[in-house]
Amino acid sequence: MIGASAADEVLLPGVRVWLGRLLADLENGRSCLWLLPRKVLDDRGRADRLLDDVLHELPDFVLVPPDAPLARTPARAMPPARPPASGRWSGLAPVPDFDDGLPDLPAPTAPVAHDEPERPRPPGPAEALAGLFERLADELRFTDRAATGPDPTGDVLARLTGGSGGTAETRPVVVRAWREPVPSAAAHLLRRLVATAKEAGLPPRRRPRALVVASTDDLPTGLPDQLSREDVAVHWWWGTTGRLDTATVVALARPLLAATTERQRVHEAVARATITEVCGPFLDVAAALARRWRDGSPETLTPALRDLLAGHPEPAALPPHRAQGGHRPDESLLAAWNAGTVDSWDGRLRRHPAHDLAQGQTVAGRVWLAQNHVLLPLLDDARDQLTATVRLRARVPLARLAQDYGPRREPGTAPEPAGSAVDLMELGGMWSAHCDGAVALTATERRRLRTLREARNRLAHRDHLDGAQLQRLVEELCS
Repeated sequence: MIGASAADEVLLPGVRVWLGRLLADLENGRSCLWLLPRKVLDDRGRADRLLDDVLHELPDFVLVPPDAPLARTPARAMPPARPPASGRWSGLAPVPDFDDGLPDLPAPTAPVAHDEPERPRPPGPAEALAGLFERLADELRFTDRAATGPDPTGDVLARLTGGSGGTAETRPVVVRAWREPVPSAAAHLLRRLVATAKEAGLPPRRRPRALVVASTDDLPTGLPDQLSREDVAVHWWWGTTGRLDTATVVALARPLLAATTERQRVHEAVARATITEVCGPFLDVAAALARRWRDGSPETLTPALRDLLAGHPEPAALPPHRAQGGHRPDESLLAAWNAGTVDSWDGRLRRHPAHDLAQGQTVAGRVWLAQNHVLLPLLDDARDQLTATVRLRARVPLARLAQDYGPRREPGTAPEPAGSAVDLMELGGMWSAHCDGAVALTATERRRLRTLREARNRLAHRDHLDGAQLQRLVEELCS
């Protein structure tokens, strides 16, 4: 079962940077629309925890609605009891006024006739906006009802901008739109507030400003793009975390090593990099897989991931054309983004691991990337060490060794000194020199070179090492 992330989300570097941009816009006097996926808003207070971190950084603010959440659908009142209409049977058994000598008969079963009460009518856009402004006036202590006049909404806006000789309200108005009876009213408040502040001619840091937190399915289609053109900063929860964030979650969730030998450290580094690459921005899956996949063997990774995601719902299908959109998800990705099955990670579109499991070689490709990330630098270091062995065991002059087995030179380029060319020999060239008798290696040196060469070739051909190959390579790298 997938649980909460091992790290507090708001402490992750990527989240800190993202929230910092939002706070910077608010501090500079801009109103903001913060768009979160529906899955985040439905995830047991996760949105509130993120918002609490933003509010903690603000010196003061006005929060709407207050901490007691508003019900989206008012409770239906029970209809008052009504006497039965004349001429209708009431549903009760008749009471005869004489004894006919027969036992009492059971009353017939029949539904009691009641008129269906009318369902409460949801407030319209104008009514919802007026209600939101009224509650905002209450929070701001605008209690002088006599001054509201025929346009209460306009009066609240005027007071926010310091009209009638007052002082402009500079505290950010924070609206949790997903808790509003009509969430789209919060976006309309945002537009009205920005327009009124501009008309008042207030400088940015003295303008009233709002932060509206919502999901795209709370708003009319295309509204975020319209708001961004109206000088509202639109912040999408997209590409928020990166490789460092996932690696942090994985490291905190992994069990502590019983011992800390060099071999174990390399194996653990490969395992952590693999979990990070496979899970990408899906931190809850990364933390759960880090706890479950103990042995770090490539053969047990897919079964562990499949067991972990057995109860996960089928990911939302992605369209054939998958535009990444840079700072925001493409319109065609909004359904998957709201479902929490697609995100941007280090600038690339990433799908949920449950989707990758169904794509055959996708997980294997991610394992290969992780092994490249950890093992290639170690292989390069091992190759550098082997050049000293090749120099020592050479049976031919170094100039000839460099010419026959060293890196190829472009036509017309000056030749490298013999010693430098030997230093640049690849593992394959060293192996060829040994096979041709130009270099004489001991059995241990030959085994080491062969293991390193096979691993390097396998990774170069985009194929990951299996458990046995990985074990042999780590033994040689750490010997």
